Amino acid sequence: MTTRLPADQRRAQLLRAALDIAEHDGLSAVTVRGVAERAGVSLGVVHYCYTDKEELLRELIGAVNFEVHQAASAFVSVDFDSGAHGLEGLRSRLREAIDLVWAVITASPDKQLLTYEIVSYSLRTYGLPEVGLARNQQESNEAIVQSVLERTAAASGVRWGMGLEAITRVVLAIVVGIGQRWQIYRDDDEAAELLHQAVDLVVRDAQLVDGE
Repeated sequence: MTTRLPADQRRAQLLRAALDIAEHDGLSAVTVRGVAERAGVSLGVVHYCYTDKEELLRELIGAVNFEVHQAASAFVSVDFDSGAHGLEGLRSRLREAIDLVWAVITASPDKQLLTYEIVSYSLRTYGLPEVGLARNQQESNEAIVQSVLERTAAASGVRWGMGLEAITRVVLAIVVGIGQRWQIYRDDDEAAELLHQAVDLVVRDAQLVDGE
């Protein structure tokens, strides 16, 4: 007999079961029956909490995006105010930040792989006009990267030659690309070297603020 739980607790239980399945086997493996079995409840319980599989998947995707954002935010919420000024100061701060972000990625490879699936799923399911789920993920990641670039530049006494928004998109594209390569080869040393080389390239766009 299924234990009765308040609606919000039951939804959280089902969502956790769906997340476990998705992280291990991918979004396509998430079914109403599979979630019921993983959570140890009847199909009727799942249908009572969620109208259909689509509603469950949308909530699952939102939860994944939120968890990844929270983890990355916690790792990059560091003090950049101390340290050297100028380009070398910027290089040091960016390497510290990117190493912390990379720690998030390598600590949860299955969840990171799931974020790539979310983009593909959103585009294939909803198309370009309704690609909100993937866009939410993208904009959340951009906000984190932009915050780091803005703070490290200010602390180092530099400004971004191509502008903050443009350099944010460049950096995010680089990190995502390296992350996908790491998923394929799982070469930690190569990934670390590529990330630091990327920092060197990014620093070349920085310009000293007058008087620094």
